[in-house]
Amino acid sequence: MSIAEVFPRVSDDDSMSTVTAPTTKEALRPRVEPGREPPAEPPAHPPHEGIKDTLESILIALILAFVFRAFIVEAFVIPTGSMAPTLYGAHGTIVCEDCGTEFAYGLRDLEDQRRIVPIRGGSSAICPNCNHSNTNLELNDEKLNAEKGDRILVLKWPFDIGVDKLGPHRWDVIVFKDPADGTTNFIKRLVGVPNEVLVVMDGDVFTTPTGELSPETLHALDAYRHAKFERQAEIEGGRLGPIPPSIGDELDHTLRIVRKTPEAQGTLWWTVYNHDFPPRTLDNDQPRWQPAREADSGWDASNRRVRFVNRGFDDDFIELAGKEIEADNAYNVHGPQRPPPVGDQRVRFVWTPGDTHAAVRVRLVKHDRRFWATVRANGEMDLSESDDVPPPLHPRMIEVRREPFVIGRPVEIGFENVDYRLGLRVAGEEIFSSSSDPASTAFYGPNIRGLRSMMQQAMSPRTRARLRPAQPPRISGDGGNFELSHVVVDRDIYYFHDDSREGLAEAPWAPGAGWGSVDCPILLREGEFFMLGDNTAASKDSRLWDTVGDHLKPRGEAFQLGTVPRDQLIGKAFFVYWPSGHRFDWLPVPFLQNWGIIPDVGRMRWIR
Repeated sequence: MSIAEVFPRVSDDDSMSTVTAPTTKEALRPRVEPGREPPAEPPAHPPHEGIKDTLESILIALILAFVFRAFIVEAFVIPTGSMAPTLYGAHGTIVCEDCGTEFAYGLRDLEDQRRIVPIRGGSSAICPNCNHSNTNLELNDEKLNAEKGDRILVLKWPFDIGVDKLGPHRWDVIVFKDPADGTTNFIKRLVGVPNEVLVVMDGDVFTTPTGELSPETLHALDAYRHAKFERQAEIEGGRLGPIPPSIGDELDHTLRIVRKTPEAQGTLWWTVYNHDFPPRTLDNDQPRWQPAREADSGWDASNRRVRFVNRGFDDDFIELAGKEIEADNAYNVHGPQRPPPVGDQRVRFVWTPGDTHAAVRVRLVKHDRRFWATVRANGEMDLSESDDVPPPLHPRMIEVRREPFVIGRPVEIGFENVDYRLGLRVAGEEIFSSSSDPASTAFYGPNIRGLRSMMQQAMSPRTRARLRPAQPPRISGDGGNFELSHVVVDRDIYYFHDDSREGLAEAPWAPGAGWGSVDCPILLREGEFFMLGDNTAASKDSRLWDTVGDHLKPRGEAFQLGTVPRDQLIGKAFFVYWPSGHRFDWLPVPFLQNWGIIPDVGRMRWIR
């Protein structure tokens, strides 16, 4: 078959109309009826105008990015461990060889000659859960595979618009300029705000508004601040002495404890012992839940699930043994030799009642005051203060009646004593708490005069050993049988100055215990803020600042050592967007093995 047969030729002789394929632009244009002209085509843009538009778009994007970084949100990297474990600087992560708890320990900065943390060969990290000394460290500064510090986002714009509700608040984690140089960015927790007098005692923060103090006391405190300025400016010499006794007498009646916000408190509970990770080789200096009775005890705490069978003994309880509850921090491989005891504690567990008569009791002790929280299967719950004899032989501070618990159904229970506030939580709901009203039967508050006296003795190296250890928690049973699981003991943060560390405070005229101590209350004037690090034993913060940077020297007495001026605050840290990443040890390129190139999404978190 020929091509002509497949595609018949259309010739001028055919009766059909002729079909001609368009071959020019003119042919492609639509037919226009006579009298109607087509619209004019827009002129084509010259090539240089397209390049100009692209460059303008890039420039605008860069300007917006700069504005966003300068005024809205900025990213920072945590370099040190002064906020650990809330925020990590350069660190290593290890799984305890004994109990299997994973924890982080700080690494020595290779540019820091103070050797805060030992190097490979003689290093050890003490497990915060079971006290085991881990000497086989797989991550250290000499292997050059240390995990980088947390990368965080800082919200800046609320601090710039001048609205009080959006500005800095107590217990926020704040980024600010170092008062010593004005260029280094510091990150600490804001604990003191303007127009108050602040004192750190027994690990807690106490304040009183300046409006509640007499003119004589305010004048004396301001004179003390002036004396500090004269020594810092080398106008006068000699070490600052303690405040006059008259100031302390008035503060005894006006200081009040500053309780942490629920969000901050949730971050600042640190685990002392988690019974889900018991030590495999149980030595005398390792934690355990120890039954009080050597024989006939109804308690079996040898497994992760703790069981109680009622045998009718009043003294049948378990107590946390082999673990001092102290203000230590596993992040500090070279921590203080003897950290102070911590009485602010929490016990939490999952309780499964075995019958309708079952009752579980938890005892917490602080400064020889013993408090018992009782939860019964019939729905009755109460709080009592007593000696070591369990209730109900003593009057109850609080009594609550709820619906009976379902036998055999687990329920979460937590009892805490923190910031002079007792609280019981059941299934995530707070059932009751103590009162700050002295007229209430549930009143619980600090003895300021007694605390000041105790801390003055504790600040002396000769008498520090006189601080008695914190009493461990107890769990008692009554009535019927029950089971406990996920038993955990936590402690609150405890602010203190570890004067055994070198290099934290160097000014010979500064008080040894730092600004804001019981002998050196700090008067915060308008626009002055007081900062503390969560890793209090390894943080050079407001308590210990001894140098004024050149950017603040022209202000003279308008700047006070130990404070951060309002215009030096950068913003509030609110999110860890890139924790230390996962590594691939199997990669053939050693350089890539040392980089955490895969983000650890599970450790991304809000900053509280």
